[in-house]
Amino acid sequence: MQRPSWSPDGERLAWEVNFHDRKILHLYVGTAKGDGKRIEPPTRARSSLTKGFETSGREGVAHELTWAPPSVGAFAYSATNAEEDYDLYIGNAAVVRSPGADGGAAWSPDGARIVFASARSGDGDLYLIDVAHVEDRPRQLTRIPGASELHAAWAPDSARIAFVAHGSTGDNLWLLPSLTSEPVQLTTGKGSQLHPAWSPDGQRIAFYANEPGSEQFGLYVMDARPGAPAKRLLDAVIVDSHGPAWADDVSLVAVADEDDALDPIVRVTVGGQRSDLPLATVGNRDLTVFRAPEGIRVAWCAQGEKNGMQRDFRRLYTATLSMN
Repeated sequence: MQRPSWSPDGERLAWEVNFHDRKILHLYVGTAKGDGKRIEPPTRARSSLTKGFETSGREGVAHELTWAPPSVGAFAYSATNAEEDYDLYIGNAAVVRSPGADGGAAWSPDGARIVFASARSGDGDLYLIDVAHVEDRPRQLTRIPGASELHAAWAPDSARIAFVAHGSTGDNLWLLPSLTSEPVQLTTGKGSQLHPAWSPDGQRIAFYANEPGSEQFGLYVMDARPGAPAKRLLDAVIVDSHGPAWADDVSLVAVADEDDALDPIVRVTVGGQRSDLPLATVGNRDLTVFRAPEGIRVAWCAQGEKNGMQRDFRRLYTATLSMN
């Protein structure tokens, strides 16, 4: 299992099952009890125009789910189509069909828009869907010369978007101050700066970064403005495709890349104070956090339990932790 993701109200959980040997990904939506239903993208039957949309039945990839807010009650995801390309779906409907892969979608917190990455222009650029008018052509948001844009993340105000521009000189963080303005560069590193994640109050952005030639990534945080310095919080972490997980406005939860300690899950404040969380699992990966009145609900994947014998594949775990 991989990539668990809490719904914004904490009632549902999504995850993926990776069949590595067959090169396919299945997407599930369910509850924390693991009683999930597989999400299968439909395809129009080729034998008759009257049959409408039906379950494809093919073995492909469905992944990268993004939740709408509870007021909308939906989700979007990317899946392979009959041509082995990627389309963007909302529920059972393909909302974006175009030559070139579409994916990496992020639903705005106010529910009004979806931003996604697409190769339809030949480069990787960011596009915007108005959820009230999904039949309209997506609007292109970015076109940075010599770069592909990806890892889009909405600010809590649904007005700003942080993203990564992947170029020949490095992968750096950029910011769209509004949906009508030109993007501005936030970082100028020579290595890779990846997966920006906004703090709940919208004041800071956390991300992963490494040095050129190094496979080790650290956890960093910076104020959400051009020219702000970045501060390293942890020297070595496991990169999560959802981006760093904020526990509250001033602390994050991450998987430390420490083989000797079996990759513990830790909490670290923006001031750099670290504490290990009491989660007795090993080989931890892919965590997601839901902020609840009683603390935080954590869902993550792990190879097994410290005192257990089963470590043949990663399983899904959940826990509720007090942040006092």
